[in-house]
Amino acid sequence: MQTLTLMLMDGSVPRRARGDMDACLAAVLEGAENNLRPEPGGRMLYPFGLVMDADGVLRTAAQYEVDYAYDETATAATLHHLADDYRARAAELRCATLAYYVRMKEPSPGDTAPVNVQIQRSTDWRNGAAEPPPGTVDAVAMEVEHQAGCALAVFMPYAWQDREFVVGDLMAVPARRRIWPDA
Repeated sequence: MQTLTLMLMDGSVPRRARGDMDACLAAVLEGAENNLRPEPGGRMLYPFGLVMDADGVLRTAAQYEVDYAYDETATAATLHHLADDYRARAAELRCATLAYYVRMKEPSPGDTAPVNVQIQRSTDWRNGAAEPPPGTVDAVAMEVEHQAGCALAVFMPYAWQDREFVVGDLMAVPARRRIWPDA
C-alpha cells in the first residue's frame, strides 16, 4: 500500500491537520485495496466514507440498504447522503473522507493532477467491460476534508496486469470544501 505524505503539499495543509488527514487517507487506501485486490472484476465497487471524531477515533460510513447493482444514481446519491450526514455532525468531527471509483485519462510519467475524471456508477461495472478503454485507467478517488479548513482530492490509479494488482502513483489536488465550507 502506498502512502501520501501531506507534508509535501507545499504547505497547503496546516500542520495540525496533516496527521488526521494522513490517518484517514491511509485507512481509506487500505480499505479500497483490500476490496479490489482479491481478483480482477470479482467485486462490485461501492462508495464509502470514513470519519475521525473529536477523540481521533476512525469510523467507516456507508449506505448498505442501497441497490447499487441496478440503480444507476445510487453512487451519486450515496455520496450526497454521506456528505450531508458529515455536515450535520461537523461539530463532532475532525476529519471526513469520501471514497468512490472513477475512470480517468491514464496519467503520463510526471503527471501530478488527474485529467478527464468521470465517476463510475456501480451499474457501469455490472454492465460494462471489466477493462477500462485504451488510454484510461480506473482509480479510487478520495475527498478528504479537515475542520481546519483544508480539502484535498486524492486519486489512486490501479489496474490488473497479468492477474497482479498494480497501484499507480497517488495524485492530490485541492478540492472544494463540503463539510466545513466556512472553516
